[in-house]
Amino acid sequence: MTTTAPFVTTDYIRWEDIDLAGIARFSSYTRLLDIAETDLYRSLGTPLSTLHAQYKLWLPRKVMHIEYFTPARLDDQIVIAAYFSSIGRTSVTMNVDLFREDRKTLIAAAHLVLVCVDIALKKIALPPEFRELVKRHIMSTEEARNAL
Repeated sequence: MTTTAPFVTTDYIRWEDIDLAGIARFSSYTRLLDIAETDLYRSLGTPLSTLHAQYKLWLPRKVMHIEYFTPARLDDQIVIAAYFSSIGRTSVTMNVDLFREDRKTLIAAAHLVLVCVDIALKKIALPPEFRELVKRHIMSTEEARNAL
């Protein structure tokens, strides 16, 4: 049996991310969400380019919600935890929690609804292979945060 756990990676708040007050701009968080998504698939051995080529599917964002709890500052190391809280017939909800290096202080939490589409942007069902690929990262927010 495969143990479920969030995918975890890290990145830093860079000079380009901060505003004149010295804190991370809201737009820098989308970069961190992109890192979460692309690195998660890459860690599973199926980068997004393979999903596109092999299954002829794309997962554009339909919803992106970010809640901010505490500011991040230049050179802060950010722990990025990504997991799926819901998988439907044609969409998935990916959650991304951003923590300080201590893995206790929540900086921001996001959820993204990704819709499975073909090259013509027509909604299609998620293939069973996708569900199998991500199953070890399907969990509730509480389970994911407790696993850190």
